[in-house]
Amino acid sequence: MLLHIWLYNIAPVFFLIGLGYMLGKKFNLEIHSLSKLSVYVIIPSTLIVNLYKAPINPGLLMPVAFTVVFVILLSLVSSVVAKLNSYHDARKNAFKNAVMFYNSGNLGLPLISLVFANTPMLQYAVSNQIMIIISQNLLNYTLGFYNAARGKMDFSSAVKAILKMPIVYTILVVLLLKFIPYDMENFFLWPAVKYSSDAMVAVNLLILGIQLSRVSMNFKDFDVYWAAFLRLCVAPLLAYLLIVFLRIDGVMAKTLFISAALPTAVNTVLIAVEFENEHEFAVQTVVTTTLFCLFTLPLVIFFAQRAF
Repeated sequence: MLLHIWLYNIAPVFFLIGLGYMLGKKFNLEIHSLSKLSVYVIIPSTLIVNLYKAPINPGLLMPVAFTVVFVILLSLVSSVVAKLNSYHDARKNAFKNAVMFYNSGNLGLPLISLVFANTPMLQYAVSNQIMIIISQNLLNYTLGFYNAARGKMDFSSAVKAILKMPIVYTILVVLLLKFIPYDMENFFLWPAVKYSSDAMVAVNLLILGIQLSRVSMNFKDFDVYWAAFLRLCVAPLLAYLLIVFLRIDGVMAKTLFISAALPTAVNTVLIAVEFENEHEFAVQTVVTTTLFCLFTLPLVIFFAQRAF
């Protein structure tokens, strides 16, 4: 079963990541343009297709509440570890970001799509994952910014950063469309949105590989391994306890649990660069957790299928 999970859920994901990595090394690909293509076209299209088809269900607010509580718990745990290791403020805040924020979009959404592929639960699982992505992004661009800036960013600046995200407006548009008495799947431009949505898995994984090809491989910082341990091992354990406490089960529980074990978000590097806050540490953590999750994610998926 573990071999099956690795071959059919993990290997396809990392094949595309590896292909993106090789392309990034061989060609001078402009990563910022590719990222904008994903953020402004492909991810919004995926949100439109999946949220529009999903029935209005207050239960989908549970992944939002779970993610907020989960991030708070991770913040507390990482703060304790940082204090025990006597990190200075800059390292402590970079460490917290590395543990709190995970790659729910570029890696998480394609992985969930593969785990639930060819099952009637696929759309519901993807809808849950999208709610996790929304929550992670909002927290990343507020709490994550604050951690990196250490008080340099005021409240209004944080709001402006959030309002620049197309994901916010996409959600509002989809909610509006759902209340219009017309099936948008019959609209002549719907196939264009669907085509863009279908490209999400391949394009986002290739972009992740290209992003990783831009960083230097240096694994001498022991703090990186502390962050990787918390992100890939402790975080799933906390997620399981929280899922049991909240009495979540079924597809939602599986999705939340698998997502909780994802590697550190690439956005943490971008934030660290912008605020000149432990950039090398952020890069090393993203690379290390992405490589190590090759071994941890199959176990997490196997456990999720048995436990929920």
